[in-house]
Amino acid sequence: MRRFKLFTDVSIKKIKPQDKKFVITEGESLYLEISPKGKKTWKHLYKIASKNKWHKLGDYPTLGIKEARKENGRVKLNTDRGRPPENKESLNRNSQFIELYEEWISKAVDRKGKPWSEAHKRNVRYMLKADVLPTLEGVKLKDIHRGDIQEIIDTIIEREASNQALQVYRRLSRIFNYAAERGYIDISPMVHLPPIGTQSRKDRYLKAKEIKTFLQHLHGADMAKDTACALEIILRTGQRPSEVAGARTSEIQGNWWTLPPERTKNNTEHRVYLTDNVLSLFGEVSESGYFFPSNRDDNKPVNHAVLSKALRRSLTGAEKKTKREEITDKDITIPIKESFTPHDLRRTCATCLAELGFMDEVIAAVLNHKKQSVTGIYNQYRYDQEKQKALEAWDRKLDSILAGKD
Repeated sequence: MRRFKLFTDVSIKKIKPQDKKFVITEGESLYLEISPKGKKTWKHLYKIASKNKWHKLGDYPTLGIKEARKENGRVKLNTDRGRPPENKESLNRNSQFIELYEEWISKAVDRKGKPWSEAHKRNVRYMLKADVLPTLEGVKLKDIHRGDIQEIIDTIIEREASNQALQVYRRLSRIFNYAAERGYIDISPMVHLPPIGTQSRKDRYLKAKEIKTFLQHLHGADMAKDTACALEIILRTGQRPSEVAGARTSEIQGNWWTLPPERTKNNTEHRVYLTDNVLSLFGEVSESGYFFPSNRDDNKPVNHAVLSKALRRSLTGAEKKTKREEITDKDITIPIKESFTPHDLRRTCATCLAELGFMDEVIAAVLNHKKQSVTGIYNQYRYDQEKQKALEAWDRKLDSILAGKD
């Protein structure tokens, strides 16, 4: 980077392009970028969240030196206050929470800087719509205080949903930190508010006695037939609830189920061996090819959240049906005291495969866990034979548990 005392038309004309683009500055965050082809572009350098960012002001000579300095000064007023460069229509203290919420969720990224998927946005919207928007939707940012957040969290905890309380706390922290970083508010109302709620257990799996009880009562429990079949498929194959819920007839050939990259968490094709017991659980197919279509739209698969809700209802009897769910005369709960989720059925499969003596590499192949090593990246061997042996052994183990054998 070179530095001029002050930009002049004469000095700019003398600048010669180089093999790579470079910048020249006269200070005050005003830069002139020169491309290898000689194109000159005015840019403003600013910092947000401890990272340097560039903002294009215009091209020289279309935007002259005086105009560039003036535009740079205008933009600098925003960036010096931690606001975006273009803050003409940005939010402020008088904006409503719903405006902040919509902007935040549209720009949210994951830890790797990738924009959220539409599915993840829907899940976050569902969470906040239920517990946050009824209280804060139309409230101005300047009128939101720590006590308001505390009241929201306390309400969630009172219904004994401590994990939900923690998740809502985390989302609100990110929303208000986002607002503070951009100067929409001076300070987050969540400052000095300690983390609330607890993370749900990540080691829950079913013991042999619980597995037997689950399989004995599952198909007589208060849930749709398709839902019960999907839950048993998760247990018998170890696949993710969302992947099972979206299964299509085009994905299954013989005893192999091939999930395309766009349907897997790590964006890689995944093959699952299906025993005869599992194949019998897939049942009828909708006109659109889904084994488990949505009650709302046959052209879409059922949302995997429906599986979780139905399982909670069958375990506790506390979850009520919605108008969209299939109405049955069943009123039978699964008599297992400690609750669990569809994902815990997947963990049960993995844990029991380890107990059966299968190597971690084989279990990872069954579960489609992404390999982090160089060998894992370049090794295209799919472990098909090993996966088949593992899932056949697991299938026999489940049948022996159900039959009451050791």
